[in-house]
Amino acid sequence: MKNRSFRIDYIEIYTPMAKALAYWHVQALGFKPVAKMNAETGAATVASYVLKSNDVQLVLTSAYPTAQGPAAREVESYITQQYCGVKRIALHTDDVKSAFQESVANGGIPLKLPAVAEDAHGWVEEAAVKLYDNSEITFVNRTAYKGAFKPGYHPDSAAWQTEGEWLQAVDHVAAEVRSNEAAYWTNYLTAVIGSSMVQNIGRSAENRTGMILNINQTDDQQLTFVIAEPENCLLPSKVQDNINKFGPGIHHLAFSTEDLQQTVLALSAKGVDFVRFPAAYYELLRNDEDFRMIDIDALEEKGIIIDKEGDAFLLQKFIKPISDRPFFIYELVQRVNGYSGFALRNINVLKKAEEIEILQPR
Repeated sequence: MKNRSFRIDYIEIYTPMAKALAYWHVQALGFKPVAKMNAETGAATVASYVLKSNDVQLVLTSAYPTAQGPAAREVESYITQQYCGVKRIALHTDDVKSAFQESVANGGIPLKLPAVAEDAHGWVEEAAVKLYDNSEITFVNRTAYKGAFKPGYHPDSAAWQTEGEWLQAVDHVAAEVRSNEAAYWTNYLTAVIGSSMVQNIGRSAENRTGMILNINQTDDQQLTFVIAEPENCLLPSKVQDNINKFGPGIHHLAFSTEDLQQTVLALSAKGVDFVRFPAAYYELLRNDEDFRMIDIDALEEKGIIIDKEGDAFLLQKFIKPISDRPFFIYELVQRVNGYSGFALRNINVLKKAEEIEILQPR
């Protein structure tokens, strides 16, 4: 599928409490309510809230506890296994049937055949193929629909206060999978959407991360999937520990921002809880000649990590899990001077910093 172009239309997250999580996204992260489908609008089995921040569009969905029907059962089944996470990544295409048929012909696993939903505002067509254990890639065409989002959704007039839209776009979607699955899913995505592996960390003496990492990207760089697997399932690693406790699947969504330091300050003021990194990491950067022109003190103060390639660099910050299941998280990134990589060197620096922290006397 090399000649077909996709872009992310929306990402749908299944969660036990969609309305509460939607409120947090609005109040803490600056999303704006766009549309809703719930009991107020006549929905009998599930509730969904559509939120938007620049080019990021999320749909948060829950099922009513006593609801019957396939939609509710799908949500409840996912929540039972994953609790809170990405169910579907919806990719826009002008020809859903063709994209679906080509994907399946190339080896995509069909989940939902092309179907059209319509109302007085127009029509929306969707079809889906499998992704990882419990997620899916949905091909969607909403160009002929003039309503709030899709049939069944109403405009959301929630009086939730919003200020600022700090998140710009989806930078990448990252997953953690079982040993020997990274290559399978890399090849699968090539068949389904035409991506290819552009970077990776393989097994080598220099790899001290405890994982294998494949970066898969479409030719137009509109879609990037990061896939990590344990380097050895019998040895301790964070990836294997996550899989043992929570199962494989999409681990985080990364959102781009134009000024990460200002975004961190703004979100921190709203109570967003960020992941912190060891002090030894920043000491390693101070002793690295490549970073002599970077204000490491400012990065350490805000807990931001950095990777550098020539004059280009990547800034990263991780938000702690957005639900009580400590597997699914958000990442914020800022790419400067055309940085196009994925901080593969930085992963080893972090690992070394963790080892230094452990060995230091207390």
